[in-house]
Formats: sequence, C-alpha cells, structure tokens
Amino acid sequence: MRTIVVGDIHGCYTELLQLGAKVEITDEDCLISLGDIVDRGADSVKVYNFLKNRPNTIVLMGNHERKHLRQTLSYSQEIVKLQFGAHYPEFLEWVSNLPYYYETDAAILVHAAVENGIPIEKQREEVLCGCNAGEKYLEKQYGSTYWSQLYTGAKPVIFGHRVVGDNPLIIEQKAYGIDTGACHGGRLTALILPSFEIVQVQSPQDYWKEEIVKWQLPVMMAKPWSSYKWDKIQAICDEFRNSPNVELSAFIMEKEQWMHNLLALAPKIIFKVEERLAELISTYGADDFKKPARCFSYATLLYKANVSNLTSEFLQQTLPTPDKWLQVMTELGIYF
Repeated sequence: MRTIVVGDIHGCYTELLQLGAKVEITDEDCLISLGDIVDRGADSVKVYNFLKNRPNTIVLMGNHERKHLRQTLSYSQEIVKLQFGAHYPEFLEWVSNLPYYYETDAAILVHAAVENGIPIEKQREEVLCGCNAGEKYLEKQYGSTYWSQLYTGAKPVIFGHRVVGDNPLIIEQKAYGIDTGACHGGRLTALILPSFEIVQVQSPQDYWKEEIVKWQLPVMMAKPWSSYKWDKIQAICDEFRNSPNVELSAFIMEKEQWMHNLLALAPKIIFKVEERLAELISTYGADDFKKPARCFSYATLLYKANVSNLTSEFLQQTLPTPDKWLQVMTELGIYF
C-alpha cells in the first residue's frame, strides 16, 4: 500500500483528479491532504465532498480550515461560506474533527511547521497548522530563519502552507515543502511514500485572481450591514464606491444612501424621545420619572434629553449600528 501525500489543494478539484490519475491511485492507497483544501480556487465544495467521501483518506487541519472553524473570516473564507450555503454548518462540523498531524513509518506530516526538538504529540496546534499565532511564535523562536532550515529530527517532515515555487523544497532529505501554488496558476504536488517520489500537475490559470473579481458583489451583498458600526459602513463605502465593477459600485452607493437616510432621521428620533420624556414627567413628575424610564431600551436617551443635551452625535454614539438605530425607531413608532 502506498501513501499519497498532497500539498495545498485550495479548491483545485480538476487538478486533484488529474493528480490522482497521474499517480494511478487505487482504493488501497492512503490519500493524505496536508490541509488548506478550500479557499481561493473555484471548486472548494467539490474538493471537500471528494475527500470526505473517499475511503482511506486523511485531511489535516490547515490554517484556512482553522479560520473557518474559528470564524475569523477574510475574503476567501466569505466566498467559501457562500459556496457551501446551507451545508456550511456541516462543513464546520467536519473540520472540527480534523487532526493537526499524521505520522507514518516514513515521515511526519503537518500542514505548516514543527518546532525543532519537541515530540510531534506535544507540538503547539497553532504551529502545526500555521495560523497567525503560530507564525508569530516561530518568528520569536527562530527570527527570520524559516523553521525547515533548522529542523534536525530523525524522521523527515512533509509540509505545505507556504508556496515554495514550481517545484518542492527539499532540505537535506529532512524537510519537504510541497505547496507549489496550484490555486495561483502553479502546480499541485503529490509525494508518494515510502519512495518519496514526486508527481505534479500544472494548473492552467490563476484561479484566485479570477475568484477575487467574480465574488466581490455576492460577498458584499451577504455582509451583515445592519450589525456594522457606522464608521465601518462608511469605510467600506469609501473603499469600493469607485470600483470598476459597475454593479458593485452601484450596490455600494445604494448602501451608503441607505445609511445616510437612516441618520437623517435623527431629528425625528430626538423629537419622539423628548415627547416620551414629557409624557413620563407628566405622569410621574420631574423627580420620579427616571425609575419608570428604565423599562425603555432608550433610557439613556431620555436621561440625556432631560438635561437638554440630546444631539445627533450622541445618538450615533449610543446607537452605533443600524440594528440598534432601527430598534429604537420601532419602539418610538418611527417606520423606515
């Protein structure tokens, strides 16, 4: 039985199938992905389904899987979340059970790195998977020297994570870097154990460059705009208002106008708050209205109005998101 170790796939489903055909993989062969099976390429869902359903297959935790698991989503993860749709929670559940390393008789397999001199079972997860915390930790340990240059373990380590060029990085038969940039128009690489034979297939294009443009509008439309703070909404609008993507630009200008229309209702909100304050004072008196005012979500606004200091600026500070703004509007009987 052979073990077929594959570098960062990043959604390159066609290349994964081509690589399997080139190595003449059989059901008896163990297929091991070093992680980062999703993001950047065009077919993350297909790669996931293939690896999940293929028998005799192991997938390691990569930093991109961990980003999904921890919900620290950047643009490429937002795209994949949309691609999975209703099946995204199922994907997260599967990711939560991925191992951080695997060891064969011939080699130790990790996504990103190992710390020299520490048994594999005692390595830090953040180092093994290459998340930001792990990268910073290794930088403190080794400075600018990459860990693979210093590795002296008895058993070779096979890793991915960092694109090393068109061909694998081999350091004294001790460390084998096999992320060769498939999603960027490079190659998808397999290393066959125990022979350490290298097999590659070429990607025909830079998938990530295409995905960046293709998914801009869907990702923007899916953002939780109502839960963003006003300054964040403005920052996004400033960044993308003049996008060459006409549809994206139009959507952004629509969102910016939506925000301005909401904020323009500040005088009406202030008037309604002052009106409610007058009702409370009339009912309970100027000295005793504060206690019954607490039952309102906008009690802070009532107290501010009582000292004649309720301003539009204070409203934006106290109601920092459209959600909170709209909630108070609804409670005051103002409809947008």
